[in-house]
Amino acid sequence: MSVQAPAAEPTTFSVGPLRFRHASLLGAWLGVVAMVLSVTPSLVPRGWAIESVLAGLCFALLYGIGALISWVYRTLELPPLPGKARRVAWMVLFVATPVALLVGGWLGRQWQIEQRELLGMETDVPLLWLFSPALGVVVALLVLGLARAVYWLGRTLSRLFRRLLPGRLAAVVAVVLTVWLTWSVASGLLVGEGLNVADTIFKGKSDGDKPGVVNPESDYRSGGPNSALAWEGLGREGRAFVWSGQTAAQIADVTGDPDAEEPVRVFVSLESGSSAADRAAIAVEELRRLGGFDRRVLAVAGGTGSGWVDPKSAAALEYVAHGDVATATTQYSYLPSWMSYLVDVTRAQENAEELLTAIRVELDSMDPADRPELYVYGESLGSFSTGSAFTSVEDMSTTTDGALMIGPPNFEPTWMRVQERRDPSSPIWKPRYHDGALARTATVEADLTDPSLRWETDNRIVYLTHASDPIVAWQIDKSEWLDQRGDDVHPMVNAIPLISGLQGTLDQLGANSTPPGHGHVYDEIVVPAWSEILGPPTLPIDEVEAIKAAVALIVDPDRA
Repeated sequence: MSVQAPAAEPTTFSVGPLRFRHASLLGAWLGVVAMVLSVTPSLVPRGWAIESVLAGLCFALLYGIGALISWVYRTLELPPLPGKARRVAWMVLFVATPVALLVGGWLGRQWQIEQRELLGMETDVPLLWLFSPALGVVVALLVLGLARAVYWLGRTLSRLFRRLLPGRLAAVVAVVLTVWLTWSVASGLLVGEGLNVADTIFKGKSDGDKPGVVNPESDYRSGGPNSALAWEGLGREGRAFVWSGQTAAQIADVTGDPDAEEPVRVFVSLESGSSAADRAAIAVEELRRLGGFDRRVLAVAGGTGSGWVDPKSAAALEYVAHGDVATATTQYSYLPSWMSYLVDVTRAQENAEELLTAIRVELDSMDPADRPELYVYGESLGSFSTGSAFTSVEDMSTTTDGALMIGPPNFEPTWMRVQERRDPSSPIWKPRYHDGALARTATVEADLTDPSLRWETDNRIVYLTHASDPIVAWQIDKSEWLDQRGDDVHPMVNAIPLISGLQGTLDQLGANSTPPGHGHVYDEIVVPAWSEILGPPTLPIDEVEAIKAAVALIVDPDRA
């Protein structure tokens, strides 16, 4: 007597005139649950459009996982779900989905209002947010369509190879070739050629200027009378960086120091040199021309992907140093930071290392009594670029006179070491490292002068972070991040496998949308941080407050 194998699970379902071929019941259920979970709050508020994209990606991801589980189940020839039970499950899903998405949209909108209130933001959330999970269906269909195209390619190749090879071998070759072709297209066309196209597009945007930017015609800045670099060749971010420098008169007026000097600012654009080493050599030559090596403080600023340097942190340093400072930075990309990191992170890694190497060679040739103090700083990908020049926080403190790392991403090497070796009782977003002897993490000004911490070096390292900063939190286990929940993190923020990862990725787009003191905005603490780093002695409290007020008036069009 022969034993008949269990029938394969039916994969076609009809609702009225609609027929769904090869649809996965488990995948559909998991996808809808994922869409509903996507409305839960994350570290920063998000708009309805971002939520729609998030909901669609969540559905596509969980649908794929469900479809894979179903395929494995069928491959093992396990008993399928009875036909009637499948039809009932599909009907329940079709009836429940619209209700679940609307209820999820309503709850999500309420949580967005609460979160915005928690962060001190306007609580006006458009009603369209209610329908954003449902709008995610469009995104899900696009993603699943691409997945279906890859599947079709594999099936087509498999049929072709079956004419030449045994069945299973043909299937294996088809899968390998499909993966290779898909990766080649994605990495070659989208990453390789896409990088060149993106560079060209963003380079074109670099030709324009931010509002109000004009050549200051300063003897102490790139693009000025003493500079070897043309103003037009600095690019959009370079011209903005040079223009936004403080004057001696401004610094004297705020600090009350009549001997305040005009700071030196050097910016070398991507097009100025063919390599990071070439641009570093040009920067050193600019520093010589503009008198940068004659200042008490020499700072290397790590720029973000596009070359942007936060004008407030740069101005804060100039005020705290009373103008006796030179700041140099070199551009490594035209791309926004997130794109630069995804497609070519090596650019950021090489940039600051080459610049620091070139500057150290120059400093080593000087009389020790005449050398300026060397500091480094950067924000976001700029802190990663700067931190990549060091093997550890100890190395940074030994080879520089201090550093300010603002909102460092999780992959910044020195920050990773601080997190890994922190006091176990301290949260991962504000790690306590060797009782603050060498490095400190501050979320508010009081953290800089915590009486339980004691500096044991004048080469001070300060990290600025917020519990609600998605850039710092990205790629970190969310359960660990929430183990000690920050005061500005909504109570409904949870560590949901896969969903939290997608939320955190899309949160990058809204990281700078929060008021100072939250998210990725550190305007309120950069002045006391620089005062602490350049000390001892630190500046008087009234002078710090005066500088903070002056820095707060600086407007950056990219964050306005």
